[in-house]
Amino acid sequence: MNKHPDLGYFDEGLNLLEPKLYAAAQRPFGRAETLPQAAFRSKIFADLEDEKIWTRSWVCIGTLQQIPCVGDLLPFTLGNHGIHVQRMADGGLIGRFNKAQHGGCRTIPLQCQTGMKTKCSFTSCGYSRDQGVIHATEVDEGTRLAGQYLGDRPERLFSVQVEIWGPFIFANIDQKPAPLTKQFTGLGKKLSPFFSSALMQVADWRSEHSGNWKLVGRAYFENLNLPFTGQSKEKAPGKGSLSHAECLTPLDSDYDSYFVNLPPLAGLPKPAQKRVGLYWLFPNLLLALLPDHVLGVILQPTATCLTLQRIVLFVDRKMEAKPAVADLAELNSLWHTSLQKSAAKAETRQGEIDAWDSKRLPKENSAHGYTFQKFLVERILSEHNYYWSAPLYSQPG
Repeated sequence: MNKHPDLGYFDEGLNLLEPKLYAAAQRPFGRAETLPQAAFRSKIFADLEDEKIWTRSWVCIGTLQQIPCVGDLLPFTLGNHGIHVQRMADGGLIGRFNKAQHGGCRTIPLQCQTGMKTKCSFTSCGYSRDQGVIHATEVDEGTRLAGQYLGDRPERLFSVQVEIWGPFIFANIDQKPAPLTKQFTGLGKKLSPFFSSALMQVADWRSEHSGNWKLVGRAYFENLNLPFTGQSKEKAPGKGSLSHAECLTPLDSDYDSYFVNLPPLAGLPKPAQKRVGLYWLFPNLLLALLPDHVLGVILQPTATCLTLQRIVLFVDRKMEAKPAVADLAELNSLWHTSLQKSAAKAETRQGEIDAWDSKRLPKENSAHGYTFQKFLVERILSEHNYYWSAPLYSQPG
């Protein structure tokens, strides 16, 4: 029987905040077990992740080029919280909680309490799937969307912290977070050459899969057969920390002949011109960095066992020649196929979880999965100070 989260986080006969529950997962790699089954299928564990991860971390929600014009608005359901980021007149960004947090419902409908982000016909809130970018003309004063997101006095909505890293937008609903650079310590020097190029976003698509978000992230590392190397990531383990996982793999010797009409990214050091770098920036941004393009995959849980991948592709802005269109089409197709196959592995793992022996969980045999597991356990067991007893979106005063 589940207990209300106000009294703790209990499910499947487990106290999900009990440190002993995660002792086996924290053993040295090779002896560590995987996380308990509840971590991949429990609505209560998803609520715990909302409290310990999604509301306490810098989370990638989209890209700068998705909201280029003044007034453009990017909605994102961050855990169970409906937020948005809007482009302002000075070119900067501002983050806020949505005006209509629960669709204006007097009580949250039962269909919105199942762990599934529902397609609400009224609004995009903390319990619904987000619509795409909302353009400035759609949130003019008096429009339906303006009422749902901004209200009459948007300056009075509770604020969300926003930072930019390269082409990506990050949000944090903790009101006093550490800077984004602190969350990704050590990555700035490695990744800045790719982000210092004049990147142009050329693709933006979504793909949803029947697997817990943690499994989809792991499969990106373990089962992504890169179309440019012929190697899977299981053959090329890499480094990791409590902020990210990393894997570097040499490109095919004839890679330069693959996409001849795509200009190389400017300013890359020589080692970066001969390899692909895969990164998982915990919790939800997956990156593939190549000499002539950058791929980003933004993970978003839409149910306990369902994950949305928001996929974006960047090339150098010098790409204007018409012959490059064919190269882009092929590049999109290759990545689409590779990502679909890796996510299929996550779906297979999701189906295997129910067959595990809960008294003797399998070993965590993935170096990258183990790296992320350490991050997750550290966050789950962290203690936080609470300074406001009402929901964050309830404006004090």
